[in-house]
Amino acid sequence: MTTTLATWHAACNRRTAAREEHRSRQFGLRPVVCSDDRAQETERPMLPGEVWATQTLGASQPSPRSAASPIRVGFAGRRLHLGHLGLARTAAQMADSGAHLLLFDASDDSTSIVDGFRTAVCHYAGASVPDQLIEYGPDLRRWQHQALSGLRLDRMRRLYGWDSSTPASALTDLEAMISFFLYTPAGMEEGGVALVDAMQAPHSALLPQAARAVDAKIPELLYRRLFPSLRREGERGSVREPSSVVFADDDEATVQRKFLRSRTGGRASVEEQRSLGGDATRCSAFAMIELLCPPETAQRALEGCLSGRNCGDCKAEHLTGVVAGLRAATTTPMRAGTSSQVGPAVRQAAGALHRPPPRDATDLEAAIAERSGVQPDQVVVGHGSTEVMDWLFRIQARPGGKVVATEPTFELYQELAERHRLRYAAAAWDPSTFTHDTSALARLADQDTALCVIDVPHSVSGAVGQVTELLDRLFEALPDDAVVLLDLVYADFIRTPIEPASLLLSRYPRAVLFGSMSKAHCLLGARVGYALAVTPLADRLRAQRLPYTMDSLAIAAAHSALRDDQSRQRTVQASHEARARLTATLQNLGIAYVHTEGNFLLMDLGTRHASVTRRLQSNGTPFRDGRRWSMPGWIQLHLIDVPFVEPLIEALQRDTTGENGTSSHRPSLHDKTFEGPSVP
Repeated sequence: MTTTLATWHAACNRRTAAREEHRSRQFGLRPVVCSDDRAQETERPMLPGEVWATQTLGASQPSPRSAASPIRVGFAGRRLHLGHLGLARTAAQMADSGAHLLLFDASDDSTSIVDGFRTAVCHYAGASVPDQLIEYGPDLRRWQHQALSGLRLDRMRRLYGWDSSTPASALTDLEAMISFFLYTPAGMEEGGVALVDAMQAPHSALLPQAARAVDAKIPELLYRRLFPSLRREGERGSVREPSSVVFADDDEATVQRKFLRSRTGGRASVEEQRSLGGDATRCSAFAMIELLCPPETAQRALEGCLSGRNCGDCKAEHLTGVVAGLRAATTTPMRAGTSSQVGPAVRQAAGALHRPPPRDATDLEAAIAERSGVQPDQVVVGHGSTEVMDWLFRIQARPGGKVVATEPTFELYQELAERHRLRYAAAAWDPSTFTHDTSALARLADQDTALCVIDVPHSVSGAVGQVTELLDRLFEALPDDAVVLLDLVYADFIRTPIEPASLLLSRYPRAVLFGSMSKAHCLLGARVGYALAVTPLADRLRAQRLPYTMDSLAIAAAHSALRDDQSRQRTVQASHEARARLTATLQNLGIAYVHTEGNFLLMDLGTRHASVTRRLQSNGTPFRDGRRWSMPGWIQLHLIDVPFVEPLIEALQRDTTGENGTSSHRPSLHDKTFEGPSVP
C-alpha cells in the first residue's frame, strides 16, 4: 500500500513519542499521533508534519491564526544547518495564515544566522513572512529581572540537577529561555505558540510561576522532531560532529559526500529489501530529500523505498536535487535589473532635452569598442540591434538574392528578408544538438546567397555549437560578396568560451557581429544595439544611419550601464541561478529540456502542457508556446531570475495531468533526444 508523506511524518512522530515517553509523562506532553496511527482529535488546524507533541499550560489556549498572535522561534549556534531549515519550514507553515514570527536569537553570529533563517522561511513560505527580532535592551532586562524574581533556586536545582559545579552562566541561559516563552513586545498579543524540542520540556515546569510574576500568558508549546543524525540511528545531528549534519555553508562537494554517506533505512540483504522494502523512518538520506526537494520528488522517493529500491540508486538519483534544494533554501536569489546608475543619468539628461543629441554617437561607439575589445571605427550603434540588422540587409539586398538561415529561429530574420525583397531559404536545425546544421546550411549556400544568419546561442533552443568550425564551413560555401550575420545579443550569458570579437573579425572579415544592451544590461526600453565589423564594412553600415539616430536619454542610459559592469554581472548570475533552479526541477520530474546558454530555456512539457500553460496564463507569466515553431507540447521561458521562474516551478509541481514525452512533434524532432532530461 502506498504511503504518503503525511503518514511518513506520522510514523516518525510515533517513533519520537516512544523515545520520549518518559519525558512526556513527566511534563505532560500530549503526542499528536496515537499509538494506533490515528491523529488525536482536536479543534485546531492540522499541525506541521514535524510537530510530534503539544503542551498547554494555563487556563486558555491562544490561537496562532491572528496576525497579532506570535509564533515564537528561538535558535542558537554559529552555522546554519538542516535543523534550522526544518525549523524554518515549520515556522513558514505555521505563518501560512498571516501570523507574525517572534524571533529570539541566541546564536554566536546573529547577523549570519538570522539572515539565513529568514531566507529559509521565505523559501518555504513562497513569500516574505513578517517577523520581529527581540533585541536585548533595558526593557527586556527589567522584564527578565521581574520574571526571575518569581522562581526559586531550590526548584531549579531539583529540576535541572544543578549542584556546586554548575556554572553561573546557567542562570543567564535560563533567563533567555524564560524570555523566549513569555516575553511579548508592545502591540502584539501575548501567548501564541512556541516551537520547541523535547530537551526544552523541563523549562515548562517553571513557566506558570514565571508567568504569574510578570502577568503573562503562556503560549501553547509545539514539540518538533530534531533533524536526525546522518551517521547514527536514534540520535540528532550535532554540530559537535560535523559529519552528522549538513551546514548551509558546506561546499557542494561536502554536501554530496555527506548525503552519499548518510545512514539509510535499507534492509540487511538485497532479497529482504526487495520483499519488505526499505524503512524510510530510519533513513536520514530520505529526511534530507523530504526537507530539501519538492514534495512530488519526495513522494516518488518514498514509494521507491517502500517498493524495495536500492538505496544507492535512490541517492544517486536525488543527489543533484538535494544540493540544489539546499542552495535554494539558504541563498537569497539574485535579482536581474537595470543598473541603479541609469535612473539618475537619464534624469540629468532629461534636463537638456531642448538640445539635440550627438550627431553620430561616436562617444558611445568608443565606450562599446573598449568593452568589446575592438577599435571605435569598427562599432556602429543604432536604435536597437533590429535597426542595425536592417541596415545590413539593405546593403546586401540585390535582385534575385537570398538569405540563408536555420529553422526554427527568430522570426525577425525572415521579416527583414521580405522587407528587402530577398528570398528566404531555411535549413532545419540539427535535432541532436538543437542548433545549426552546418552541412544543411552549406548546401543551401549558392551564388545567389547574399546573407547567412547565425544566432549564437540559438535564439529558440539556447544551444551553442562549434562557432569557428561552422563559420569555416560556411565561408567555404558562400560566394565572395556574401556576409554572415552573427547574432550575439545573448552572448553575455554564454559559459562556453568563444573567440573574442577582435579575433573573429580578423579571421572572418565578412562576418558582422551584433550585440544589444537590452539583455544583460536590461535596457530593453532604451533600444540600444550595435554591430561590430571590419572598418570598411562598418563604414558601409554607418552610411545607412540617419543623423541623430540615437536620442539623448538612450545614450545617457547606455553610458551609465556600461560603467556599471557589476550590474551586468549580477543580471547574468541571476539568470544562471534561475537556470539551475528550473533545470533541477525539470530533472526531478523527468521533463526533457535543451541545455541552454541563453537566458531562456526550451522544454518539452508533453501532456502537462495544457494544464501548466493555463496556470502560467492565469498568473500573468509570459512564455512562448512551441507551436509557433511547430513543436506542440514545448514552451520557451526566459530565465530572468529565480522569482521569475518560480511560477513555472510551482505549476509543474502542482500538475498531476500526465507524464513527459507523449506530445507529438514534427518528424525531424521526434528523436531519442527527447526521452530524458538533458543535464547541464
